[in-house]
Amino acid sequence: MERRNLESAAAIYYYLRGLLSIPVGAVIIFAGLGNLEWGPLRHAWVFMGCLLAAAAAYLLITRYYNENYGRVTLSTRAQTKGAVATAVSAVVVAGGVQTDWSLDLPLSLTAASFALIMVVYYAVGVGLRAHNTIICGALLAAGLVPVWGGAGADSKINLGLILAGAATIATGIFDHRALNRAFGPSVELTAGNSNARV
Repeated sequence: MERRNLESAAAIYYYLRGLLSIPVGAVIIFAGLGNLEWGPLRHAWVFMGCLLAAAAAYLLITRYYNENYGRVTLSTRAQTKGAVATAVSAVVVAGGVQTDWSLDLPLSLTAASFALIMVVYYAVGVGLRAHNTIICGALLAAGLVPVWGGAGADSKINLGLILAGAATIATGIFDHRALNRAFGPSVELTAGNSNARV
């Protein structure tokens, strides 16, 4: 197999480890709910406990992928592209949040900006797939539909975060399914027995 094909396969695997998006999306949702002082998340210690649980889940999922699909390291070029995309994404989301905070627009630029950075993430990584387009498009539409007027900056930003977290989780689930389609379910052979893992 040519080097370019190997790098492409490694990038597909790296970006489609979708189960990792579940704890990330959960943290975004917890942040939005905590900022809105919803239920037990109004207490900082509960939020910190949720962060620790999400971090533990992330590490366990990483271990699952490493043990069942192997480890990959992206090329320096791909890592640089990812770092630039991450920096640009942070600026875009911060701009959306700041605009929501400063201006009383009937839009949620928090949700819309998050949809745009998700599109950039996949476009830079492995290209947009149908599920990325549908989920990001729905999040973008939710942010740009002019129904957010009078919601208040705090509510608008945090509801936008909750929608972004839900979109992150949904995209991750479909990414994992795409990974299984691309590489097939992993199989572990132990003592002559095969156990399929999805």
